Amino acid sequence: MGLRLFLSDLHIGDGTANDDFVYDRELIRLLSQIKDIDDNYEIVFVGDVLEILEGDSVRKIGLVNFEKACTSLNEDAVESIIAKHKLLFEFLRSLVRTNKIYYIIGNHDYYLLFNQRLMNSLINFMNSKNFIVTSYFYDEEDGILSQHGSQYDFIYSFSKNKENELIPPLGDYITRYTMINFEPILHSVYLPVETVRDYDNIRPTMDVIDWLEYINMMYRIPVDLVGEWLKSFLKIFQTSEFNKWIRVKFPHTYPIGDFFFKNPIFFQIGRKITTLGDEIQKFRGVNYLKSKAEKILNAYHVPEWRLKEKDFLGYSEKMPDIDYERLKIVIFGHNHLPGFYVIPTSKGPRYYINTGTWRPLVEKSRGKWGQRIFHKKVELNYALITKDKNVLSAETHLVSRVILN
Repeated sequence: MGLRLFLSDLHIGDGTANDDFVYDRELIRLLSQIKDIDDNYEIVFVGDVLEILEGDSVRKIGLVNFEKACTSLNEDAVESIIAKHKLLFEFLRSLVRTNKIYYIIGNHDYYLLFNQRLMNSLINFMNSKNFIVTSYFYDEEDGILSQHGSQYDFIYSFSKNKENELIPPLGDYITRYTMINFEPILHSVYLPVETVRDYDNIRPTMDVIDWLEYINMMYRIPVDLVGEWLKSFLKIFQTSEFNKWIRVKFPHTYPIGDFFFKNPIFFQIGRKITTLGDEIQKFRGVNYLKSKAEKILNAYHVPEWRLKEKDFLGYSEKMPDIDYERLKIVIFGHNHLPGFYVIPTSKGPRYYINTGTWRPLVEKSRGKWGQRIFHKKVELNYALITKDKNVLSAETHLVSRVILN
């Protein structure tokens, strides 16, 4: 290995409402510049490169269960994305003739794993043995492990019930449910196109309630967007998909939860319920992917912290045989929080990198008089790991861009 580029969460879509990727030429420029540095460099896409989950193909299928959503998709779910971003994918196809590209599956493109037609469509387009689709990247010699990270997200992880059936992530169903039941309302109130697109880019996600209130006030919309969103969101807890999920995640306490979620009082306090978890995380400063990376990097002396089959469930039937003694770097994406962290261990420092995202982010802040306001920025983040004469170095490039009025 000479040089490897790690980047994730591009969310390249089919040009419809949830496709915010307009950085084709900038990505091509970056890939070309790195090729000038190292002609044989490798790319590791750390998940969520293709935006299949929120694409028009999934929307048209309707609100079906996960298995049917996967099997009902045809090649158009991939081909429409490639066609919309033809310049970029033609460049990648030419690049992969000489350079290896590892494509790690994430939670917005795992339909590839469950639908061979989609997988074949992507692989056939790339048409090279250098294009490798995988659920993880592991280099034992250099001590690098990378996964998308959704495996460690409670709402986006797969699980199994007592009958050994695979239970899909609730997050997948929530995304499809709100996309089909709430987003049409947002499109119907004649907001600016850019504002409608902002809905899908709010971080943290539960700030969406404050954002909807902000939009109601800014544009004087005659529709209670918060009420409509809560109705749509909270109805998810009445569905069979939610019932399957909660029975597996909370096998001993789900009857209490089932009663609670079906009680009308629950709807009256919906806002408090939906924001409580987020507020707790803010208070505790929780970064669950960093915490997981810390455990993996210290697992050489704490065996129970070693990765298990459940950490690859739904993504791979095989897991890597990791040499934890030599593991130096863990790389995740998923939560769109870029960072480079030094992880102390008894054998010296080791490192966790998050590759962030290539999409707009809408974040809450406070105005001059304490009022809630929202600002928008674009992040174009990546990491480079270089090996020169057996010396390994790592660097992150955290780029933020704002439009100044």
